[in-house]
Amino acid sequence: MIKNLFKLICIMALINTGCSAQKNIPENNVDGPGSNKQPIEDSILRKLQTENDLVIAYAVENFAWVRSIDYRIIAQKNNEWKGYNYHLNLMRGSSAGSPTVVTEAVVNKESCNSVLNYINENKAWAIPGDSGDGFCNDGNTKCNINDAASARLWIITKNTVVNPSYYAPEFFEKCCPDKQRGLFLSITKKIAAIFGSSNDSE
Repeated sequence: MIKNLFKLICIMALINTGCSAQKNIPENNVDGPGSNKQPIEDSILRKLQTENDLVIAYAVENFAWVRSIDYRIIAQKNNEWKGYNYHLNLMRGSSAGSPTVVTEAVVNKESCNSVLNYINENKAWAIPGDSGDGFCNDGNTKCNINDAASARLWIITKNTVVNPSYYAPEFFEKCCPDKQRGLFLSITKKIAAIFGSSNDSE
């Protein structure tokens, strides 16, 4: 009786706020290819992990020329969402500008809940990423691009970090489609849309 009442309360809360959806993300036992049991190196992401119940981020990583990482981050605490734009400049020298710029962004709660539900429905923590090679599983050698950006998806709870990445995912998805890469792109596009930005990961 009490168990059924608890389930009913959780369902009602999920309908109203999306509050319990984060509980579907596995804690401590994520062993998929995209999982990462190492501590988070980035100090901003580490701080957000400490301060929030859940952090979801989409990052575009440019290492060829500009050497920077741009993040779109949504963070949930006590069933409320906050958004952040975070630019990390990896260039060295006085002309490179500030190494980090973090600004808060207004985000829509329903859109954030929708992203979280989509992640749970599709078990996005199991997305493998491409590990920086093997871009075309079908052996297609005609798909080739140089000096492109990579994209990374972060799903961070208090005890779990998942961060699969793909090199030039939009380019390779057009050239040699892959189900897991396609799912990755659909999630990053949803995150980008919350911020009113395009999903520019090439």
